Amino acid sequence: MKNHEHWPFLHSFVKVAEAGSFTLAAERLEISKSHLSKQISQLEQNLGTQLLVRTTRKMKLTDEGEQLYLKCTRLFGELEEAVQSAANPDSQLAGHLRVVCPDIIGEQYVARAATEISKLYPQLQVDVQVTMRTIDLIAEGYDIVVRFGDLDDSSLRARQVFALPHVVCASPAYFSEHGVPDSIDQLEAHNCLKSAFEPCVPWHFAVDGKQIEFLPKGSWTSNSGPALVNAALQGVGICRLPEIYLRTHINAGTLVPVLEEFRSNPLPVWMVYPNSRYTPAKVRMFIDYFSDNIERLIRVCPV
Repeated sequence: MKNHEHWPFLHSFVKVAEAGSFTLAAERLEISKSHLSKQISQLEQNLGTQLLVRTTRKMKLTDEGEQLYLKCTRLFGELEEAVQSAANPDSQLAGHLRVVCPDIIGEQYVARAATEISKLYPQLQVDVQVTMRTIDLIAEGYDIVVRFGDLDDSSLRARQVFALPHVVCASPAYFSEHGVPDSIDQLEAHNCLKSAFEPCVPWHFAVDGKQIEFLPKGSWTSNSGPALVNAALQGVGICRLPEIYLRTHINAGTLVPVLEEFRSNPLPVWMVYPNSRYTPAKVRMFIDYFSDNIERLIRVCPV
């Protein structure tokens, strides 16, 4: 069977997965249940893999079926948007847009951008998820994922939307008790507040024009930037975090920056999206809007 001949069967498969039953899917497709069952069986035979586990009471997707369903829903969504765009080039953006990003980037800046976009495009349903875990963009069905640092997946597209300068700091009380380090080596004698977020695990510095890494040691670890800030404010130790977490506290004098002369290059922040011939207009719009407005968002959304 040629690839294009799979399309009707794939459409039926998606409807079965969405409905959770052959009976309901057949009603929605306005075909007989037996015909629908034959379509799915033929698709499984053509692909050489089982997509559904059928019992007398329920139906569920296999792992292969789940992967195919996620990819098909994305593809059918892009096709629908392409058709709508061609038929109505001046129409507003619509459909669903799923974005996932780390804590403060999502809670403050991406969420604020999404709110503004929702007002501009009320027909567009935006879903912003915040998590510190590593996301499989394709397998989990997201349109955009925000990532930090170097990218290692060449199968995806990415656009750098801004960069995060990092600052090393601690509370005045901590420095009063333990002294102020004036070199990177002296950090060895201090309790460093460690990030479990992979791009921030090693501390990066610039020395004589070269970028170096320092592996911090200490009694306190978290994957949450705000939690690390709070520990620093309580005098637990020294932290190294993006400046956006720290600016308000530094301006208030509750945190004191050190080792400023050894600041490394800012950490790049990327919006990553699937590598396909047709990038949905909603994805392009969201990335463009965020990139164009991030400096303003940082000003109006102090941490």
